[in-house]
Amino acid sequence: MKQATERFSDRVEDYRKYRPGYPQEMIKALLSATDVHPQSVITDIGAGTGILTRLLLEKGLQVCAVEPNDAMRQAADQSLAGMPGYTSRKAPAEQTGLPDHTVDLITAAQSFHWFCNEVTRTEFQRIAKPNAYLALIWNKRRFSSPLQRDYDAILRQLSPDYAYVNHMNLKDEDIRRFFAAGDMEQHVFENSQCMDLDALIGRVRSVSYCPQEGSANYTRLILVLTELHRTYQINGKITFEYDTNLYLGRIHVR
Repeated sequence: MKQATERFSDRVEDYRKYRPGYPQEMIKALLSATDVHPQSVITDIGAGTGILTRLLLEKGLQVCAVEPNDAMRQAADQSLAGMPGYTSRKAPAEQTGLPDHTVDLITAAQSFHWFCNEVTRTEFQRIAKPNAYLALIWNKRRFSSPLQRDYDAILRQLSPDYAYVNHMNLKDEDIRRFFAAGDMEQHVFENSQCMDLDALIGRVRSVSYCPQEGSANYTRLILVLTELHRTYQINGKITFEYDTNLYLGRIHVR
């Protein structure tokens, strides 16, 4: 199995084009609660291709995108380098290389499950200013719909890594210990993604657990997804409904 930092190297273009974004209501709530401003120092950990980074930059903020995967970080640089306030650095969450106690807000969008460990917690404590905030964000598919239940069953059948790397394996207690005692709040926002067949295939190709192209499982997956899309499409498109979960609070400091 590939190392976490290598799993997306061959999926960058699909990731950039087909991953869902984050609702503006979530961004507004995040900025309101943390009271960040253009002089605040924000670090987006595991920034990937910069999906969240861009939304923060568009609010006039300074954001350092920390990403260990060269291909992902280079995609972010190509997309965001012209935006005021953007910087990036090649580093893992466990060893960012940032100066001590300099960060006002640490964010991790769709990435925290890759580095939820004690070394990361110590690193966050080291780089955070007193009273700094931590925001952990995930788009979680709604399993209340038949479409999502069928999609999930397909992934479980044809993607051997799916159960292993699924971010939903994280428990609230795993997340809570990164926050100051009693300070973590969870907020949920509606989000959706409308996709034609090409976008659906690109969406599944963007995930780390997609079978390798050319494998028997990959070939079967494309056939089954095509049938899934045919079954649920309306005017050529299907809609994935998400709950965007924001875990927000001050960072636990020893």
